[in-house]
Amino acid sequence: MQVTDEERAAEFADRLEELLLEVGSVFPRVELRHRAAACIRGLLAPLSRKNGWQLAEYAGDRDPDGQQHLLARGRWDADELRDFTRRYVIAGLDDGGAGPGPDGAGVLVIDETGFAKKGRASAGVARQYSGALGGVFPCQVGVMAAWATTAGQALIDRELYLPKEWTGDRARCRAAHVPDGVGFQVKPRQAEAMIERIVPDLPQGRVWVAADEVYGRDGAFRSFLEQHHLPYVVAVQANQTVLPRPGWRHLARLVERCAQEEDWIKLPAGPSQLDTRVFQWWVRRIPDPELETGEGAWTRWLIARRRPETPAERDFHLAWGPEGTSVEELIAVTGARWAVEVAIKLAKQAAGMADYEVRSFHGWYRHVSLAQLAAAFLAVQAAEAAREQDDNNNPPPAERGGPASRHHTHPGGLQPL
Repeated sequence: MQVTDEERAAEFADRLEELLLEVGSVFPRVELRHRAAACIRGLLAPLSRKNGWQLAEYAGDRDPDGQQHLLARGRWDADELRDFTRRYVIAGLDDGGAGPGPDGAGVLVIDETGFAKKGRASAGVARQYSGALGGVFPCQVGVMAAWATTAGQALIDRELYLPKEWTGDRARCRAAHVPDGVGFQVKPRQAEAMIERIVPDLPQGRVWVAADEVYGRDGAFRSFLEQHHLPYVVAVQANQTVLPRPGWRHLARLVERCAQEEDWIKLPAGPSQLDTRVFQWWVRRIPDPELETGEGAWTRWLIARRRPETPAERDFHLAWGPEGTSVEELIAVTGARWAVEVAIKLAKQAAGMADYEVRSFHGWYRHVSLAQLAAAFLAVQAAEAAREQDDNNNPPPAERGGPASRHHTHPGGLQPL
């Protein structure tokens, strides 16, 4: 029997109410629970903007005072909501070990995004670079973490980046309600703090980390991942050094000298909104006398990528993980890095994450945390709908080949340098 659109909408609404009931424990007072529920419903509503006035009007309020109280003065813990969202996403996007990474691992992706903001009063606002905004603009920058599986992706953590011009001006910080104990941290250190609190909730032994160049070029960040025994694929700069041999240290120079035209392999890096991303890849193991060898050993790789139509334009990655990892698996982790962009786009466009008007430090965390939960609900419901459709239309995974069908090594692809 075919399910009607009305029945789907009713089921969607019922599941939302179940989520709001469950998350109510984060908000200790009845009034706050009602305000938070109204806020999340509004963040999911088809509104042109999801600021205080529009959320209030959608909730039937005469003014935005209730929404402002929720974000500014109400007594509740945004970090508790963050932790709830993380657990909800991990459970809702569980793919039973068929993830995009090696051996069905999920991928924890670190990236950042900008929030256009003018003036000097909003916590962290400064002229700074934002790839999301396309250059250097007055903005706030949030460091984001997303969890990606074959079931979908969603944001599960956030940190507001405070430039030195802020942390060096304590009067300005106090005016924006930045706690006195919050000092300057570069983005990789913020990412490390997020990873430390996220990893205990993730499937043990089934996690890879992916990150863009801001984090990958930071040697301390890579060392942090290795100390925590977290395999990774991270973007790095072309002048990243990998070998001590004179003249061969920079990645770009090394690839230029060593990569033969026939060595480049054409493989997809995962789906995009338009199609599958197909690039040409050159992957080699990096000799490292300090790493263990033999059964169960881990190793390093360098990964160069180019588009077939512009072969001279290349970007580079470093990877570290179990020695038996195949080229296809490494590239799958590299491609999963785009999952965080998809998750950020969903949170901004469908859940109003960038529509806030708060200026305070804690107000930013509160709004972003509420928006991340709203976006997580959409991601989990999409995953559930896909599972139901798959159950109805396809045979069980054992009959059509699971993640093991991907686990083969491209001939010559993992040769050492």
